[in-house]
Amino acid sequence: MDVSGTFATRLDGLQAVLAQESLGAPKMYPSPGLGAWLWSLQATIVFSTYQAGRICFASGTAAGECVVFDRVVGPAMGLACDADTLWVANREQIWRFANVGPAHIDGEAWDGVFMPRTGHFIGNCDAHDVLMNVSVLGEAVGMAFVNTRASCVATIDDQHSFRPLWVPPFITTLAPDDRCHLNGLGAVDGEAAYVTLCMMTDEPMGWRDGDRQGQGVVMDIRDNRVVCRGLTMPHSPRWHNGRLWLLDSGTASLGYVDMATERFVPVATTPGFARGMLMVGNRAVIGLSRLRTGGSGSQLGVGQLLADRRLSQRCGLQIVDLDTGRTVDWLTIEGGVTELYDVALLSGLARVFTPGFREPGLHKDLMTVPSAPVPTALRPAADVPLVTSAAHREAAALVTAERTHPTSLTFLSAKGQ
Repeated sequence: MDVSGTFATRLDGLQAVLAQESLGAPKMYPSPGLGAWLWSLQATIVFSTYQAGRICFASGTAAGECVVFDRVVGPAMGLACDADTLWVANREQIWRFANVGPAHIDGEAWDGVFMPRTGHFIGNCDAHDVLMNVSVLGEAVGMAFVNTRASCVATIDDQHSFRPLWVPPFITTLAPDDRCHLNGLGAVDGEAAYVTLCMMTDEPMGWRDGDRQGQGVVMDIRDNRVVCRGLTMPHSPRWHNGRLWLLDSGTASLGYVDMATERFVPVATTPGFARGMLMVGNRAVIGLSRLRTGGSGSQLGVGQLLADRRLSQRCGLQIVDLDTGRTVDWLTIEGGVTELYDVALLSGLARVFTPGFREPGLHKDLMTVPSAPVPTALRPAADVPLVTSAAHREAAALVTAERTHPTSLTFLSAKGQ
């Protein structure tokens, strides 16, 4: 097996990530009401940009300002999270970050600190959407992801690059050749239900051949039914308030599926190539990307469609009122970031921090341990004297302990505070 070319590609990818860091943080321009809305939610929006290798956290303040914090973590794609865990998928790895609780870092207070805890190396799967703590065809899994290269829904495996959980009925073999561009995955009441794909084809890279207009579909993986046809590069299926919402990226549209007719009903226009969506009450938060020169969006005429409607394409977040289809808030991104992939919501955490992978000092200084009493079996016998030295006492003086989660203690070196 000759993997020399592949290894060189991985090195190129690493150099690309380091180059992104050297460019500095992107510039963020929020709408006047975005910060106040986020503060009212007491939540943080997380969004990923694989093109710039970052995850970003957008929060609000009591003064109504919007604050965005970002970290370079590699080509980030699908996101899944709750208050304790954040899963970040990229093309070749899936990372699990754990919230170790609130902390003061460099004089600033943070409601949650997400530390990387586990990395799974999945090969060139080109992982897209991610779900956590979900049932897939009756099997409960901690995390499921769309394996776009192998055209399946999968989970991590201790031995292999992945373990398939569902394969489209028209796919005849698991091969890393992106046959139908399976990309989106949505759940209903904790059960994986809907997927989006760009073309029903079993040919290697077949979705790129021919006319892609109207070839996309939504499938229900629970019974292998096609529930919506006539789409153009659909993404991000989301079940909300009794309807299946999705982004028809190739027509720059947000809409829902009319289950009776198997047709897409547009509700709003997206000023960019749309991927990634979360629902908050009667609002949809949508990720927008600028079109690549010669990319799929450009070839499908999205740029011309927007120009005809006198809309400027942009990168950022679009917040849409689902009742009216109006854009009520937004976040425009300029600088080195031009493409987003996914968005997610960290509820109950108004301000969130992560060191990512590029702050070794903080990784060393920030340590968490269980706060439960040490089991009797692990304690020394009563007649064994405890020895403390001056060095031990000096080391203890260098750390401060702050109770965070009910089940853990966080220790942060004084020099890291």
